[in-house]
Amino acid sequence: MTLFRRPLVALFAFAVLCGFASPALAQKHKELGRMWTFENVPLDFMKEAYGFEPSQQWLDHARMSSLRYGNGCSASFVSPRGLIMTNNHCTRDNVVSVSPEDKDWLNNGFFANSLAEEVPVPGLVVRQLVKMTNVTERVQKGESAKDIEAAAKEKDENLEAQVVSLYQGGMYQLYQYKVFRDIRLVAFPHLQAAKFGGDPDNFTFPRYSLDYAFMRAYEDGKPADTSKHHFGWRTEGPNDGEAVFVTGNPGSTGRLNTVAQMEFLRDAEYPLILANSIKRPLGQLYSREKGHKDKGEPVPPKLTEEILGLENARKAYTGFLDGLKNEAVMDVKRKAEKAIREKVDADAGLKEKYGDAWTRLEEICAEKTLLVADRPSGWRNKFGSLQSEEKKVAKSVGEAFFAVYGTEIPPDATFTLRISDGVVRGFPMNGTIAPWFTSLYGLYGRHTEFGGKDPFNMPEVWMKRLHDLDLKTRVNLVSTNDIVGGNSGSPMIDTKGRIVGLVFDGNIESLGNKFVFTDDVPRTVSVHPHIIIESLRKVYDRPKLADEIEGKGKGYK
Repeated sequence: MTLFRRPLVALFAFAVLCGFASPALAQKHKELGRMWTFENVPLDFMKEAYGFEPSQQWLDHARMSSLRYGNGCSASFVSPRGLIMTNNHCTRDNVVSVSPEDKDWLNNGFFANSLAEEVPVPGLVVRQLVKMTNVTERVQKGESAKDIEAAAKEKDENLEAQVVSLYQGGMYQLYQYKVFRDIRLVAFPHLQAAKFGGDPDNFTFPRYSLDYAFMRAYEDGKPADTSKHHFGWRTEGPNDGEAVFVTGNPGSTGRLNTVAQMEFLRDAEYPLILANSIKRPLGQLYSREKGHKDKGEPVPPKLTEEILGLENARKAYTGFLDGLKNEAVMDVKRKAEKAIREKVDADAGLKEKYGDAWTRLEEICAEKTLLVADRPSGWRNKFGSLQSEEKKVAKSVGEAFFAVYGTEIPPDATFTLRISDGVVRGFPMNGTIAPWFTSLYGLYGRHTEFGGKDPFNMPEVWMKRLHDLDLKTRVNLVSTNDIVGGNSGSPMIDTKGRIVGLVFDGNIESLGNKFVFTDDVPRTVSVHPHIIIESLRKVYDRPKLADEIEGKGKGYK
């Protein structure tokens, strides 16, 4: 249903209070994933792996067409008039905030008929990455991130500046964004169509979700001119085995974490998060929901949104934890850690600077685990001190990785723009094979097989329009791209820079990729472009919006 967005640190704090390089090298360090920064794309690897070497023009266009959406998602421009595509689940809180009291846009959907009907969403901003500058030397010489950002802002007041730490401090980049602050709601399908299958189908595949939404950026009261940079559209979508690329803003990964840090998450932090930050408040929300239903009252949209968020968090953290309990995953990490430590120890300078970092992290994590288990008097202060020291020591580990491998490996996710390569492909599942796409045949079949009962029921209009639809229309698809929470709403494009998918989820096996990346079974799950156009034309009666998206017309006025 939705890639997990809620910050880990915030959840754990609440829980505590509650109680490329060459192809050979890229393959060798596959466990570190394929979330490449736009300033260091492994062109040789892509050429050998896919027979496609993106030009600088292609990369610049992809970067400028991609967006960071709000505080936790991704998006893209898909027309010359500022039309933005993202996920339905990324937009739900915005819809709730602007929906009139006598309208239930969250459940019933919203579709503008004209530019005048597009609804402003106060407080929502999207960011377009327009400049990237390496400022590592400036930081290492003692210049603060705030001073660098202030200097950049003084030089170009129209751009928002952000200094980003990569490789846990091995490299620093200054990213400068054009910020769009006038964003308006354009199209938002029924909640039940967007989250079809509900919590049972969340993080699974085969899947049948219309998790899309469209917004529009405005400047000076008019649709923003994005004629130079927006993605084209390929309604028929990709083919099996085709190379595809995801451009988005992955939130956070822990692939540079040490084995000791992962064991602490497995044995102490994640169980606490699940118990105190997720399951306990979710139980309280369920009670409130039941109270409304028992009285025959409609469930408030805000309550529905909160339940969906925590249900998603419960499944996500359970998946993270299962990944850490997988000994095969941990063995891959142990071997990788042994390799980097041997390289550090083989270099006198690196050994002197970084050699003790892993051992100290083992000691810190062991102390933290005991504190969480025993909680002696004053333990929170001690825990905070250990957390601060851990951050400093982990920075040394990141610097060691960068000193050894440089930009031949991707840095951990930082909720900044990345590009991930992959291919469209099914996967082995439950003793059989999951296909690479699903269709409307499957969606209506699932509705029928569950008797049209929630959460496998389609909205009434979808049942009325059943015979108008081409049931061969593809609904969702899977690929081997490397994603994590924050990638929700990311565009999936082909080698010609055309939209062939809209990322909204991963299968359950992909959750373990937060720490160790594999692509044998883990998959990215996306909305197929055909179902978006088919639904706009034949269910929601918005042919002009579909024309704008497909580049067949300017759209409505």
